[in-house]
Amino acid sequence: MHVTGGQYKGVKVIIPSCAKPTLSKTRESVFNVLFSILGDFNNKIFLDLFSGSGIMSLEALSRGFKTVSIDKNFSAIKTIKENLKIAKEGFEVIKGDSVKVIEKLDIKPDVIYIDPPWEINYEEAILKVYEKFKNSIIVIEYDKKRMQELSRIYGKISAPFREKVYGRCKLDFIKT
Repeated sequence: MHVTGGQYKGVKVIIPSCAKPTLSKTRESVFNVLFSILGDFNNKIFLDLFSGSGIMSLEALSRGFKTVSIDKNFSAIKTIKENLKIAKEGFEVIKGDSVKVIEKLDIKPDVIYIDPPWEINYEEAILKVYEKFKNSIIVIEYDKKRMQELSRIYGKISAPFREKVYGRCKLDFIKT
């Protein structure tokens, strides 16, 4: 797996066995949509919850974002740090439960990327992010088999303003 754009385009990324990496076509789509909304990514913050390999953080960093990556898996954290070494600065890696860590964060992210393991409950993470971070864009990646579950959550917050489907993967973009 390689970075698809920006200054680190083509850089190989290590994928830990615990991760479900976002496919390159999906990653490119995320950043194309974000660029159409935000324009320049410089000095903007990308919060990557449930980071896994850190591929989304590295893609964001490569395009100019400052990044904060959170994961609770030791192997994932080790891999994220290894993958982000190329950058030397502009990122922070936090080991911990994403849902609990966001309560303590003192940042104002422009984008929050939520891509937990597909078997976990999304609701708590989405609701906490939506409540805590205002004037942000939330991007949720999930198995489209869970669309009904996410629809119930959206009944409690804003509905997505943009949706994309890639195979069994679905992306929802929400403004807080």
